[in-house]
Amino acid sequence: MNLKILIFLLIAGGTVESQDLFSKVYTVPEDGTGLVNQWPNYLTAVFPTDSLIYAFGYSTDTTYKNIEGTAFFVFALNGDLLEYYHIKDSEKYNYFYPEGIHTWDGITFYTSFNNFYREQSILKFNRFTRKQDVLEIKNSKINNGDILRGNLVATVEDCLITASDIAIDSAGYNYKIQITKIDTSGKIIWQSVIGKEPFNTFNNHCFSAYSDLSGNIYVGVGFNDYTGVGWKAKYQSLLYKLDSDGNIKNVYTSSLTEEGFNQIYDIVENKKGWLYLSSNYNWNEPQYPYANMGYGIIQILDSDFNFMGYINLNYDTSLSTPASLKTFEKVINSNDEKGIIVGGFTVRKDTIINYIDSLARLDTSLITHYVLTILKIDSTNQIGWKRYYRIRNGYDHGLLHDIKSFPGGGYIIGAESFNGEAYEKFKEPYFMPWLLRVDDYGCLIPGCDIVSTKNPGSKDELKIFPNPASNYFVLVNSSDEKTKYQIISSDGKIMDEFSSYLQGEQVIMPLHNYKAGSYFIKAENNSGRSSTLFIKQ
Repeated sequence: MNLKILIFLLIAGGTVESQDLFSKVYTVPEDGTGLVNQWPNYLTAVFPTDSLIYAFGYSTDTTYKNIEGTAFFVFALNGDLLEYYHIKDSEKYNYFYPEGIHTWDGITFYTSFNNFYREQSILKFNRFTRKQDVLEIKNSKINNGDILRGNLVATVEDCLITASDIAIDSAGYNYKIQITKIDTSGKIIWQSVIGKEPFNTFNNHCFSAYSDLSGNIYVGVGFNDYTGVGWKAKYQSLLYKLDSDGNIKNVYTSSLTEEGFNQIYDIVENKKGWLYLSSNYNWNEPQYPYANMGYGIIQILDSDFNFMGYINLNYDTSLSTPASLKTFEKVINSNDEKGIIVGGFTVRKDTIINYIDSLARLDTSLITHYVLTILKIDSTNQIGWKRYYRIRNGYDHGLLHDIKSFPGGGYIIGAESFNGEAYEKFKEPYFMPWLLRVDDYGCLIPGCDIVSTKNPGSKDELKIFPNPASNYFVLVNSSDEKTKYQIISSDGKIMDEFSSYLQGEQVIMPLHNYKAGSYFIKAENNSGRSSTLFIKQ
């Protein structure tokens, strides 16, 4: 395969003119010191409107006793961060791992949170007064029993739904799923407990809830045995449909098998009432005794809960990994109503070669990184396109946590960027909140879906546009081979070196640590070499 590389420049702080597409990461302050927060911070749930983008995020701040908590963000439509607030823990609550976001008025916001790992409730937060109220949700089976995960969604009656794992015995060994419908004052309307009866080492786990326009509630459950050491476990998917009063209307169950469907991470309904379940397919192998193997899959049900087939998302079989590392967290309807958009991450491995001065030798290490991934499933249930994003350097992690349709077109993505050398190389936090707006084709740069057809050896084989550059550039790898890239200064210093394995991967490279001047971008794979010059202003 010929080497074909497109390099585009992302200008104006990550904003593309007229399209308002952007990719931005953010440093946030420690509240008590005003210094840059070096601890993990990232976006877990986004809520776009015609005027602003709101988000809750996982946040840590060393100026608090319980440093792990929640933050609230407000962004302009071009991605500029307008407000950031680390929500302070109280004597009773630590607002940990926010899940979901909803507002009816742009003033009061709701998210579910996990209190010290074992108690799930809803945070009610006033954006202007910063008043924090808690809508308490407790385990309805065991007094002070564990209740984990929230999966917050809003209903058409202006109520909130959470679906959580709850312990059903005092030892905290067996779990079922508790669904809670609660109003905005904290009054619990009803609670229902679902799931199969646990036995031996089998348990229920819930990651998803959904409410339709008729007020029906859907909850996805994975039922499995994860404790086998060296022998195969068993897996099953369950989907419950309840009416607005909490009565079970329908249940879908896949087969309980040693190789099959398991967790349901997200649920969406298309315009004809069919359901698409972002799930995983699992098995265990003796050589991997402590982790189930598998990959992502989309289960399809019709409006009567009949199984209509599945879409295999194991399009990259080069890695054998746990199913949890090859599944996709989010699924939404596409803006053109001709399919669905699936979001998550793809696992890759990269060989990094560094020269160690103290040892006077080269050191080779194998790094696993996660590439933020979105893909389109078309109306024929085929993968229409795939987009991959990494940010800040060549082997950086990118994890998608939420994706929503944007009112002005395209999609908004809440994510995290992680670079294990960020502080050492850039004096930046290792984890940073990451917000992207892409177009209807998943492109950060309009036209990323158009692949170059230049002949080998053409001077246009490796392009940059525009030139010169100032803030960021985006490298779009169009080769289907592993391609090695280098950025080299005019005096021969290698500024960065990395590889791309994924056709269509878009690597977002910041230039704020580059001095003004000339640089070369070199690319090499089995089909040949290319290089071009760009100028940093």
